[in-house]
Amino acid sequence: MTSTKTGGVRIDVQKGQLVISDVIRVPIKTAWAMLTNRQHIAEWWGDYVAIELHPGGTFEELWTGPEGHPIRAFGTVREVSAPFTLEVTWREDEWAAHTIVSLHLRDLGNATEVSIVHKDWPTPMTDSVRHEMAKHYHGWKTCLARLKHYAHHYGEAAD
Repeated sequence: MTSTKTGGVRIDVQKGQLVISDVIRVPIKTAWAMLTNRQHIAEWWGDYVAIELHPGGTFEELWTGPEGHPIRAFGTVREVSAPFTLEVTWREDEWAAHTIVSLHLRDLGNATEVSIVHKDWPTPMTDSVRHEMAKHYHGWKTCLARLKHYAHHYGEAAD
């Protein structure tokens, strides 16, 4: 089986993409600010993430891997369509090529569905690529859970 669906997660190995989505309990404009404003990003993702929010702008995330080595993800902003879509190229220092990460927001009134699509993984799939996809699946799932937690507390503070 090359594709699985469990709740808001879909992994399609043949297409080389991950799709993870969830609903956060804030209006779409607030959700957009949480995904694009540096102060918000620092609260739920970390202060080690920087993005220039315009096509051609840069993106960079720095963190320490499990072995204690610094890791850098970086790319270029491809699309900004507020408050619905943000797309960047995504590459890590040791990778030979980049992938694409898209954030898609869907307005649900007082809530917003946030979908993260990480695609253009190298094909054919090798064990190494599958391993990287699995790591990123867990990473994106964690990021989305942290965003959801932050939005929940932010919404409570706004009430």
